[in-house]
This record gives sequence, structure tokens and C-alpha cells, in this order.
Amino acid sequence: MKKYLLILFLFCLRMSSNAQSITFYDLTNLTNLSNGQAHTYLVLGRVFKHQFIEEKDGKKIEHFRSINPNVSEQTITIGVNTALSSGTVLRSVTYTTRNPQHVLNLIAQAKSGKLTMKFQGSDVDNNIYVFDNDFYHVKMYISTTENKGTVVIEQKNYIGY
Repeated sequence: MKKYLLILFLFCLRMSSNAQSITFYDLTNLTNLSNGQAHTYLVLGRVFKHQFIEEKDGKKIEHFRSINPNVSEQTITIGVNTALSSGTVLRSVTYTTRNPQHVLNLIAQAKSGKLTMKFQGSDVDNNIYVFDNDFYHVKMYISTTENKGTVVIEQKNYIGY
């Protein structure tokens, strides 16, 4: 009996080690945080570590990588934003994974999160899924030539009536 429990425990441990490191809800929340807050959120969660900072067009773009070596590589990029004339800053978050199943999981989460699928199709390199609502524009790509996927979540300028 103890053997079976040990085997069950090891099986569950193996399943959790291949788990996805972040949810769709977490990614959308990152777009609502300032760069400093998003950095703190990712580092304190102890799932991602800060990889490097690149400066592009005067903006500091931060790259994070998943810590667990047993999980396929996952990266998050923050710091890409657009400042509107009203002073509002619209942020974007990019998530990349070496496991396309992670993107399929995020597609399912987006559908259950009441985002409307505006487009589903493909080009030479990717299967493309585009979701939209009043707050976010989401593009998800699953590569047809490589074993990877990418999710880009962009904040939208919400104008209430």
C-alpha cells in the first residue's frame, strides 16, 4: 500500500513539475501594473528570474525567464508601452514558451474569461488566435515550424460612456 502511495506521490510531483508557470489572468494583471510593480510581482513569485534589461527607443524593456529547469523554457517581457497625450500609459506584456500546450491552455483561459475571439487562422509560420474586449487586445501564436508559442497582451484605451 505504501508503494502505491509513493508511486502516486511521485507521479503527481512529476505532473506539477511540467506545469505552466503563469495564467492568463496573471498576464492580463501584469499589463495593469507599472514596470516596477510587474518586476516585483514576477521576482517575488519565485517562478521567474530577471534575465536582462534592454533599452529600446528610450524605454527599459525587462526580460524574465522561468526558474524551474524541469519546465520547458518560458519568458516574459515587460516595459513595452505607449504614452497617450492624455497621460495614460498603455502597457504590453509578451509571454513566450517552448511548449505549445501552454499557449493552448491560455487560449482556453481566454475563452472562459469572456474575451471574444476575433480571428482564428494561420500564416506560413504560425497558427494565429486574436481575442479582444474593452480592455485588452490579445494575440496568440503557435508556431507550425518550431516547438514554441507566443502571447502578446496589449492594454486598450478604455473610453467609458
